[in-house]
Amino acid sequence: MNVCQFSKSTGAGAAFAVLVIGGILSSSPPLQADDNQDDSEASIIKRGFEIAPVPLNLAGKNRSLVGLGSYIVNGSGDCNGCHTGGGPPNFNYAAGRNPYFGQRPLVDPAVYLSGGADFGQAGTPTGPSGYAGPHIIARNLTPDKFGRPEGGNTLSQFKQIIRNGTDLDKLHPTCTAAQLKLLQQVPPPNPLPICIPTSPDNPVDGSLLQVMPWPTFGNMTDHYLEAIYEYLSAIPCIDTKIDGQPQLRNQCQ
Repeated sequence: MNVCQFSKSTGAGAAFAVLVIGGILSSSPPLQADDNQDDSEASIIKRGFEIAPVPLNLAGKNRSLVGLGSYIVNGSGDCNGCHTGGGPPNFNYAAGRNPYFGQRPLVDPAVYLSGGADFGQAGTPTGPSGYAGPHIIARNLTPDKFGRPEGGNTLSQFKQIIRNGTDLDKLHPTCTAAQLKLLQQVPPPNPLPICIPTSPDNPVDGSLLQVMPWPTFGNMTDHYLEAIYEYLSAIPCIDTKIDGQPQLRNQCQ
């Protein structure tokens, strides 16, 4: 069971653990010490194609960037561990192919990077309802019908997200004073406002992505970020139009 799977089973309390553990991930692909290993980028690109768990559309793509991106996404980082749409007991693995059960591993391509993992709430429980904000849901990273990753982000937007943690979708803004006052009502408002209530000891900035370890991934070079983007543009689109979860809406047609 990887760290993201643990978080799915334990709720919001594990979100901080994900961020901390995610923070120790290297910002560059690690290479094992081996006297016979070819450390060139060409060998890393080759390995990237070998471990890609889904068919890749290379039409109009930079092949080298796609291979390098696959290595980063599937070999150095565990992007699919958090951004999978799979549920227990196998999460991002196919049934009967979960390595944590001692089985031969096989990533489930039907949910690969399609998002949906729920990391709970990031805010301070507030008012009689104890509302702590909307749930933090892993985004769908697959390309839209135009081939742009994350459901339609440009390369410039992708870099802004990874470098600065900017939530371009504005899905969970910080509660305003008026919204905090509403949360104190008895009975509480219905529906509850979609915002993150904060407190002095939990000053969450709702304009930033929560849980996602962008402070670490943002240390990558432009070359690596461009490789990740090119790879994400080459994977199959997964349509996830789910009511009430705008972060998962992605149209393939």
